[in-house]
Amino acid sequence: MKARTITIKETILIGKPREVVWDYTQNYDNRTVWDSSVIETIVLQTEPNRIVKLNLKGNTTMTFIYKLDDRPHKTTLVAKEIISTFIESAGGSWIYEEQDGTTKWTQTNTIVFKPSLILKLLLPIFKRIFSTQTRRAMKRAKKEIEAK
Repeated sequence: MKARTITIKETILIGKPREVVWDYTQNYDNRTVWDSSVIETIVLQTEPNRIVKLNLKGNTTMTFIYKLDDRPHKTTLVAKEIISTFIESAGGSWIYEEQDGTTKWTQTNTIVFKPSLILKLLLPIFKRIFSTQTRRAMKRAKKEIEAK
């Protein structure tokens, strides 16, 4: 399984309190504004744990089931009901830490790909694409949050 897995870890500093960063990034009404890979979000449930369906570029859909939703510190989720050409499973954790009057926001996301003969060739490309998308999205979120 490890040979089919990538983990993306990105961190950014945002010049606002972590409650502000949390509230903006965890509000799925904002997600399509700052994350260009997300086409549509549908909040299916908020209690006792959040469940959110995402329609993504690349003809992909998945449902995020939150395992931990500890405002304004950390979230942990697993993706289920994945419809994708390449992705078999996914999950991640976002951490929000106070740092000298700013928020250090770290995303750690793991993706397991479906077995494929060409996966060994594609895995480094997928890692670069997902890392770039994550970094760009976080920079857009930072810009949106700091402009408020």
